[in-house]
Amino acid sequence: MVSGVLLSVLACQAHALCSTVATTPVGFGSVSSIVARTTVQPSSTLNAGLRCSGSLLSVLALNDHVYATVTSTRAGLVGPTGDVITYNIYATNNTGAVYLINRGTQYDFARNSILDLLGLLGSVTPKTVPMYFGTITGNNVAAGVYTETLSIFWDWNYCSGIGALGACLGRDINSGTVTLTVSMTVNNDCTVSAPNISFGGAPVVSGFSTINQSINISCTKGSPYTVGLDAGQNASAGRRRMVSGSNSLSYDIFKGAGTTVWGSVGAARRSSSDAEVNPGNGLGIGSQVFNYNAKVYTDQLTPAAGSYLDNVILDVGF
Repeated sequence: MVSGVLLSVLACQAHALCSTVATTPVGFGSVSSIVARTTVQPSSTLNAGLRCSGSLLSVLALNDHVYATVTSTRAGLVGPTGDVITYNIYATNNTGAVYLINRGTQYDFARNSILDLLGLLGSVTPKTVPMYFGTITGNNVAAGVYTETLSIFWDWNYCSGIGALGACLGRDINSGTVTLTVSMTVNNDCTVSAPNISFGGAPVVSGFSTINQSINISCTKGSPYTVGLDAGQNASAGRRRMVSGSNSLSYDIFKGAGTTVWGSVGAARRSSSDAEVNPGNGLGIGSQVFNYNAKVYTDQLTPAAGSYLDNVILDVGF
């Protein structure tokens, strides 16, 4: 007689554990001060410091959680002059309010189907948890490198193995703190409003009126700069010239209400501290106004009738 023993094998689903790991920094890149102030800048990290080396449960119970609590000694990205760029933190690349991670408040990655969205549920590939970021517009800041170091406290408690009958075979309960560096480089930039100069018409060179106008410039907060006007396309003998075919009409552009030619090199340029309105370094928000006057030289022969034109390049230097 042959006797046998029936061995009952209980099938179970085992799950590897989670752990905190060194993070991957967040970089917003290099942007102009104007773009940083007016346009939301997105960024992200694929590794916010929590790594699960195998699949989590396909269904999370109500008492399971994966908390992240983000804190910092700062209120945002801080630059060299103390200016701050504020930003939001999100659990996914969806910027809806339900995914917003408020500083100092536990955010549960186990809720709102986030772990499903991240592909951690049912996965057999080790994965790290990402975080997403978006700047808040309206920050009027100086140029420079802006940084912040976040502290992220991860705290998790979930069933780490299920028996054949659905019973929990064990729980993964642990916590850990990681740091995450966030940075952005802000570059100098300006907006310029410069009207065309029109002398109108006159029968002789002495009939052209003096034109008094202004150039409005808005540059990065705190940045000194200079403004230059080049000699135009047709300069000759130290004077700017408008041309019509082979004929020319000499003129110039002078600083403020004076007689000093506004040029593009050295002392011929104008500094931000020389503005007639709001002199000094750039304001970021609000314009600095540079007045000028333009005249047709009267010590020249009146050229043939025609439409005379020149193009002058304005440049801003930091």
